[in-house]
Amino acid sequence: MISVLTITYQRRHLLEEAIESFLRQDFSGESEMVIINDNPKVEYVSEHPKVRIINIKERFESLGKKLKFGFSQCKYEYIYRLDDDDLLAPWALSHTWDDIITNPGYEIYRSSGHYFFEHNKFKKIAGSVNNGNVYTKKYLSRIEIPEIGYGQDSKMTFNFNAKIYKSTREQKTMIYRWGMDTYHLSGMGKISEDARHEWTDRIVERLAKKRNANVEEGKIILQPHFQEEYYEQID
Repeated sequence: MISVLTITYQRRHLLEEAIESFLRQDFSGESEMVIINDNPKVEYVSEHPKVRIINIKERFESLGKKLKFGFSQCKYEYIYRLDDDDLLAPWALSHTWDDIITNPGYEIYRSSGHYFFEHNKFKKIAGSVNNGNVYTKKYLSRIEIPEIGYGQDSKMTFNFNAKIYKSTREQKTMIYRWGMDTYHLSGMGKISEDARHEWTDRIVERLAKKRNANVEEGKIILQPHFQEEYYEQID
């Protein structure tokens, strides 16, 4: 029983791909995808019963606060953290569950690496703090999630003496994507949250103009799909 938590802001085209990767899982157990959208001008809607979208009418002050809220909304004990610009490998949840069953008692389960894609092309097996981290609710209840907008993943994972299981499987669970002509919060560095919000909005507006499109507004029914067949690149 696994929840996938995804937080999002003004990236419908990427979010639809993240959802598609969840829907393509070969996992036979119970699962859900919980999406937190805090763009007050947008209401995302999913027609799939396993995808639950929570639209917040006020922007969170920080990414850390948004994560903290998102974790509280997940109903299962194990929570896979997936950014909206990344993807689950097709075996992500089944491999994760097998690791949990065969190696019980850990607080965090994660791969030893991820599939690194640049501009939607597979480059190499790499690694970072985002290797497909799965947190237990019990662990999250004993730590204080940093209410910051930069570096919260690293602090949340490594600063609380967590008992971590690192899978050495050849197959990794997550596709980490870079580039794609979008914003990356980790690339903004240590700046104030107000500055981060303003920078993000400027990028969103610039990219919308580049595509001759409007900035997202109103009710949007999400249509999960892949823009490319990413899985063929990692088989």
